[in-house]
Amino acid sequence: MSTSTTVQNVQTIDVTSSQSAEAQEVTRHFNEIPASDLRIRIESSSGDTVTVPESLSDLLQAVLRLAATGETVGITRLSRALTSVEAAKFLGMSRPTLMKLASSGVIPSHKVGSHTRFNRSDLQSFAEQRIQRQRESFDDLRSFEDASGFVE
Repeated sequence: MSTSTTVQNVQTIDVTSSQSAEAQEVTRHFNEIPASDLRIRIESSSGDTVTVPESLSDLLQAVLRLAATGETVGITRLSRALTSVEAAKFLGMSRPTLMKLASSGVIPSHKVGSHTRFNRSDLQSFAEQRIQRQRESFDDLRSFEDASGFVE
């Protein structure tokens, strides 16, 4: 039986060697079965079964893959709303730059009292859009170089 400890909102689970071996066997099946065909089912001793929804199946698979390593697994809760300092760190930019983007409406934000908060999903969307724009700019630059005949 594994032990569980909670320290500073991180729950750690010490995975035993037998649990690790069992998790390795289960995760081997994850790799053999196409993801579209994989279903996780929970069965009670009385025979009642419930099929785990796909979104939760992905979560359970991730936990089992971590358990298969045999190392301690840590699970934490992340709040949906981040402070400006947390949001800036999440995006890898300065807080003043973040606040300028928020005040211009580029990044959605909301107020809690006098404090600005950012939804994690909005920050994730912004980060994905930023990466996409960077890729497009890089592709444009390569196309320009090719068309201009720049050679190394």
